[in-house]
Amino acid sequence: MPTILIALGANLGDLGETLNQAVDELASDSDFTLLARSELLVTKPVGGPSGQPDYLNSAAKFSTSLSPEQVHQKLIEIEQSHGRVRIQRWGARKLDLDLLLYDQQIIKTSQLTIPHPRMSFRRFVMQPAAQVAAEMRHAELDTTIGELWAQLSGSPPVVEIAALPGPAVNELLAATEKELGHAKHSFANELQPYPRSANDLMKQLQDLTHRQSEHRSLPPGSSARVLPWWFGIADVLAGQNVSGSLATPPARLTVYWNRPEETYGAVEEGWWTPQQRNGLQAKLAEAVRQTVHAPRLWLDGNDLASAVTELTAAIEAMQDESI
Repeated sequence: MPTILIALGANLGDLGETLNQAVDELASDSDFTLLARSELLVTKPVGGPSGQPDYLNSAAKFSTSLSPEQVHQKLIEIEQSHGRVRIQRWGARKLDLDLLLYDQQIIKTSQLTIPHPRMSFRRFVMQPAAQVAAEMRHAELDTTIGELWAQLSGSPPVVEIAALPGPAVNELLAATEKELGHAKHSFANELQPYPRSANDLMKQLQDLTHRQSEHRSLPPGSSARVLPWWFGIADVLAGQNVSGSLATPPARLTVYWNRPEETYGAVEEGWWTPQQRNGLQAKLAEAVRQTVHAPRLWLDGNDLASAVTELTAAIEAMQDESI
């Protein structure tokens, strides 16, 4: 039977009792066999409204005779039986059950995405998941849960933005910095003033790639650094395969952003035609898929406001906020 990995969380009510009951309900169902359950982990809320109480998180691994869609529906029914009402995204909840993995399947429908699209960079998900399912593989990232947790917990807190360069990328970082607070975070802003030609842009990015290790050191008083370029961006713009020869170890988080049309302006018009830009975007997406086997956030067509929300929450989630 297929093996599945489930994340559990709650921050309202009797937290430990609720999570244990949810696991027991699944284990008592003839369609599920409990293989392992993690310890309970207390964490700070990430994203959503302020003032929420702390969360209790855990993970459980099962084998099942049900399809992914049937498992998903079963989890919703258990949530509802415990009083879960979905009103506000990332809001307080009595019980949250997420299907993270279903064997090696990749599923993307309007109702279900597997592997879970935000699992790889969320410490409150990955820490308990690694306790019970270190050997399971993340099908999209082609690496194990244990390897992802080692990267998330052991690497410097550096984020790289894999996006076509331009003012919107710096706007993204400036707005995210404002959301997170200047005292804790310092974001590089190396691409201003912008070069006039695409060739000069590529040379500038090649130089930044050569100096990548310098930019990964954290300024005094900061707890994270976000770089407005990805180590492979110069190769992509040059039409070459991304080389790992100049790359430092993977960032703690790589954020791919397929910027929507309204985020491009006069600066980028001096670099590429729309057709060239679309071609480079497709090459960038493929390069990230092929080379990034570490925590990754995929933003496909998100406008600036939603990209800020996603990036802010992702940085908060990758930090060590356990209690």
